[in-house]
Amino acid sequence: MTDTDTDPDAVEEIPEPGQRDVEVRSAASMEVRFAERMIDVVAVPYDEPTRVMHHGRMIDETIVRGAFEGLQMRARDFKVNRAHDRERPIGWVHKFKPRDERGLVAEIGPIRSTRDGDDALELAADGLLGASIGFAVLSSTDEQWSVDRRSRRVTRAWLDHIALTGEPAYPGAKVLAVRSADRDVPAVPTSATPNLDQVLAQLLAERYSRT
Repeated sequence: MTDTDTDPDAVEEIPEPGQRDVEVRSAASMEVRFAERMIDVVAVPYDEPTRVMHHGRMIDETIVRGAFEGLQMRARDFKVNRAHDRERPIGWVHKFKPRDERGLVAEIGPIRSTRDGDDALELAADGLLGASIGFAVLSSTDEQWSVDRRSRRVTRAWLDHIALTGEPAYPGAKVLAVRSADRDVPAVPTSATPNLDQVLAQLLAERYSRT
């Protein structure tokens, strides 16, 4: 699939402040590039039903492919915060790819050389942080509800912010790899048994100590 994320005809509608409530969604699929202090994340997977809290009740929600079209034209407008705290910025969004097959992909960084920034890089590489966004649905025409109001499809969304947080992630999302200066080290696969996780981690460590 050819990525045309710089399409000059792409237009994103920007609402007035306070026009709609901002909702938060989290994901953890990411790649950390230590040498460049960059983190690549799938902020929101497309067409993946997810159980979320919406106005005090649980619903099934799906973000439709194309919901964030036009966002790529103003990526640098978005700061990246630690844990949704606007007083703890750690960098900027470098690039958005809203047409990626996996979902809304964001290249974050370079991450600032601060305590929060250094911690974010380490924790993200260990799979302990995920990407989390705040977004708003501007109009009733931008969402489709089931008859029983227990599920909705978001067809158009406005991004408010992006953060790195320890909030629960989408099912199946994981750290993809750690990009260091001298080698690419895959994330340790997880299992249902802690002892097996320890064995896998040890085997990986021994493997890369010999290369």
